[in-house]
Amino acid sequence: MSTAALNIAELVECALSMPRAERSYLATKLIGSLDEDDDVEVSQEWRDELNRRVESVRLGTAQLVPHEEVMSGARELVARIRKEKQAA
Repeated sequence: MSTAALNIAELVECALSMPRAERSYLATKLIGSLDEDDDVEVSQEWRDELNRRVESVRLGTAQLVPHEEVMSGARELVARIRKEKQAA
């Protein structure tokens, strides 16, 4: 393991030992720093689609799915795919 990896491992261990509020703050700052460096161009079509979706949520016309339902479905799908790969 390189020195840099060791330092990262120590940093992660330290961060995980922090209280929840401090971990949340750190995670938010780290994710925000990734967004700041993002120089990817987004086409006008994607911007229009995003605006359309935000507006449908605002107006209450969007069909929203609860997080737990989405995650449950995703876990079931992954389990099925793994089973199929093992059977092949």
